[in-house]
Amino acid sequence: MKIKFQFNKIFEAINKNLIKPQKKLEIRLDRLSMDPHHYWIAVAKGMERPFTGEFWNHDQQGVYQCFHCKNSLFQSDTKYQAQTGYASFFQHHKNSVKIIDIKEKFCMNCQSYIGQISKDGPPPTFLRYSINSGALRFYQPKQIKQLQNQSQK
Repeated sequence: MKIKFQFNKIFEAINKNLIKPQKKLEIRLDRLSMDPHHYWIAVAKGMERPFTGEFWNHDQQGVYQCFHCKNSLFQSDTKYQAQTGYASFFQHHKNSVKIIDIKEKFCMNCQSYIGQISKDGPPPTFLRYSINSGALRFYQPKQIKQLQNQSQK
């Protein structure tokens, strides 16, 4: 299903004072080039349906990065199965995640929405970061790839 965003009509309405935004409107051109799924997650703060994302049951070793700016957010060592249907982590990289309103999480670098936080995680943090798979990209360093290839032989 393709959704066409008609930004030009929105901008015309704002310029003619037909729409008065309550907050200052920030237009980022990099966000306009996103496909609708990633736009819905990053900008509209949408959550994927449980058990449909790419990384909810992913168990390879590596680093989970922000889909938009490639900022390192989570290490695969901090991922666990929370049976929520989302990629769940108990700890993020230092200075990589911005938490707003106790529940919402954003990438510190590009301000994209990545998921929610709950206080029912495992020790040592007792926090559960439920992350949209559409907000993540997986990076596997070469050293880990070589070790996996050797173990498969």
